Amino acid sequence: MAIYFFQLDAHGTPCNLGRTLRAFGQQIKLIDVHNASTLPLDLDEVHGIIVCGGGASLTASSGTVESFVRGAAKAEIPMLAIGSGARLVARALGGEISPCSERGVVNAKLNAVGREEPLFAGQPWTCEQAVWNDECVTKLPEGAKAFGSTPSAKFAAWGLGPWIVAIDWHPEWDAKEIAECAHSQEIAECAHSQGAISPATVSSIERLGRLFAERVSIILMPVDRMSSGRVRD
Repeated sequence: MAIYFFQLDAHGTPCNLGRTLRAFGQQIKLIDVHNASTLPLDLDEVHGIIVCGGGASLTASSGTVESFVRGAAKAEIPMLAIGSGARLVARALGGEISPCSERGVVNAKLNAVGREEPLFAGQPWTCEQAVWNDECVTKLPEGAKAFGSTPSAKFAAWGLGPWIVAIDWHPEWDAKEIAECAHSQEIAECAHSQGAISPATVSSIERLGRLFAERVSIILMPVDRMSSGRVRD
């Protein structure tokens, strides 16, 4: 079984998140949503789902991904939605999205509920995070709870039950591995739009991203769940 990583666009590669999950023994299968041959036919071998991208969530292939998300939610498969993935998942599950431009490094704030959410353990209540958003969630899916906000997004982090967590900021972004990851370019573009970003800030984004990925592997998509119900040798 594997974590299916739905890459919505060039802003949605695994990078820091993928390396950390693999270090914890996770298998990751990349899904190019624009290539129908990579889309899973069913949920049988899906251990968890990550939907990740930047900018806008409504594309030619978003309807197919939304249908898959609804099936996974019904099957109670753990799901992490990042960036435009957070908006896609919100819309797929009955939430509402509106235009909203927020790009750069901003202050992300956890609310009282988010501060108690185990997935955010070790994260500062307020910290600088990188965002690349062309829209915001304006109404959560029924039953969802808000975890945090950014200056332009009231629902920049939210969750639905024990299986679904969504965040607008990008814990997978890093400033290293340029040959493997395009996201150092995104951080550079943020810097161009709002002035130089200090090495300390970039280092903090990377460190908090690794910590978040560790919590995803331990709490949201634990490795033991992959072997649940299977006969061992």
